[in-house]
Amino acid sequence: MKQLDMEFVSSLGKVRHIKLKYVSEDLEPTAVKSAMTQLAGLKVFVKDDEELYAQPQAAKYIETINTPLFDDKAVKA
Repeated sequence: MKQLDMEFVSSLGKVRHIKLKYVSEDLEPTAVKSAMTQLAGLKVFVKDDEELYAQPQAAKYIETINTPLFDDKAVKA
């Protein structure tokens, strides 16, 4: 499963992430950047006078691969 990791810079210069699961895996970079810019423009994520997602910085897909070591629930008594 892939996640979309959207990276922003806050109004205080801190790096912040929004990670979304269950996203389309063929999004256009311009569409993602546009959506991130619109989200930042809403200025709805504020904590202690800091805009948490003030400026889009980057976006990427993150793919998680699970490698099971053991599975006790498969063992039958």
